[in-house]
Amino acid sequence: MKKILFLTFLLLRSLLLLAQPNTGFDPQQTITADSARRSITELMGEMAKKHPGFYRYTSRSEFAHFIDSSLAAIKGPMDQLQYFRTIKPLIAKVRCVHTNVSLSGEYMDFLNKQQNMLPLDVYFIGEKAYISKNYSGNGAVPVGAELLSINGHSIAAIRVRLFEMIPSDGFNQSWKYQAINNRFAQAYRANYELSDSYKIRVATDQGEKEFNLAAVRNDVIPVPAIMDLENKPRLSFSIKEAVGKLTIRSFGETDIKAGKQQFRKFIAGVFKDLKEQHIQKLVIDLRNNTGGSDPNAVLLSRYLINQPFRYWDRIEVTEPFALSLKGSAKLIYGKPVKMDSVYLWRKSKFTREFDFYEVQQPEADVYTGKVVVLINGACLSSCADLSAVLQYNKRALFVGEETGGGYQGNNSGLMPEAKLDFGLKVSIPLLKYINAVDLHKNFGHGTLPDVVVQPALADMLNGNDVMLQTALKQLGD
Repeated sequence: MKKILFLTFLLLRSLLLLAQPNTGFDPQQTITADSARRSITELMGEMAKKHPGFYRYTSRSEFAHFIDSSLAAIKGPMDQLQYFRTIKPLIAKVRCVHTNVSLSGEYMDFLNKQQNMLPLDVYFIGEKAYISKNYSGNGAVPVGAELLSINGHSIAAIRVRLFEMIPSDGFNQSWKYQAINNRFAQAYRANYELSDSYKIRVATDQGEKEFNLAAVRNDVIPVPAIMDLENKPRLSFSIKEAVGKLTIRSFGETDIKAGKQQFRKFIAGVFKDLKEQHIQKLVIDLRNNTGGSDPNAVLLSRYLINQPFRYWDRIEVTEPFALSLKGSAKLIYGKPVKMDSVYLWRKSKFTREFDFYEVQQPEADVYTGKVVVLINGACLSSCADLSAVLQYNKRALFVGEETGGGYQGNNSGLMPEAKLDFGLKVSIPLLKYINAVDLHKNFGHGTLPDVVVQPALADMLNGNDVMLQTALKQLGD
């Protein structure tokens, strides 16, 4: 994700804080239907004023109808999980991956101490789901078998509901698939059903079978390898058979430093080596890169585009937010400038995060060889911006699947949180980034690959990297 800048006290005051008095954690605590409706109405009203992309993909009339329907469905007192599941689809309707709501830390701790997790990893391909890992202790559960239902709920109904709850940029679905494929049990528990046992129905070569599985604790299900970075290097580079391979798992400064690396120094070394060794073929693997620091993503683009170019077209904010900047917040972040009917955010003296609507110049060691970029649905935020700019400037061939982040840009940058009842938190981005690309292309979607590659179930189970194989083949053609 884009780097979140911490706002001054005055800037935080520009958002409505909706938290109720904290009386101590009680997992059985409820609020009345009237309280729930009132807090949700206040939240959505404040977001409509301050969120610059609130109506970017959903019309006012459609949103109003959806909010009214959600409020009408509240019939009685709600506990934290019910309240969360009512708000989550409203937040997802903004169609912004940076706008999300989370359960309170106390409630998550409470859930994680209980045995309430489906003891399986699940992998979706289209509308079908397959068991990819089994943590139940029952060896008869067939890994690789198609999963038909859970506790009587069809996989089709489950997928539709989960997709309604997961925020993504525009109408993108590749990120939603990544989200449930990587952490299905967690997504199912939070968004669909909480249970201490799960009856599953699967399709096998011998026909359909049912299994009754006891729930497990959250810590029984390991974090997927692609997410389990800890202090591992986020950047890697190698040259083999005259082909360079650069892998970037994050553009985030904190992430990269956690792996004991420096982005600028590392990247400079990569392109120096490519130049000195006369390497004319390069694969850049951006899969599962959820973004981070814009300066890092822009720096990489300057090593790949060999003529002056623009990265962002502009950054917009809403009028209420622009007018709310006063005092020290205005001094630090500057005053948005009104141009025609919109307010434009300008660069700041105190950070480089907002500089890149200006013309960018190539780096001295700019690479001019052939480039293939690997992308998937977990390419978000600054990673998705970079992909869009590279494709627009015809600087690379893209292999894989649609990026999860939007082609035209996203909403992020300054992202304070509003606190709700029970301690729920809603992140609200205040800046609308518009990339310097064709604004009529891929509307509501990410960067589309030139060569689509969808790994088969067998590839996933066996760890066969068909995307990389396809990229190398493209370089050989």
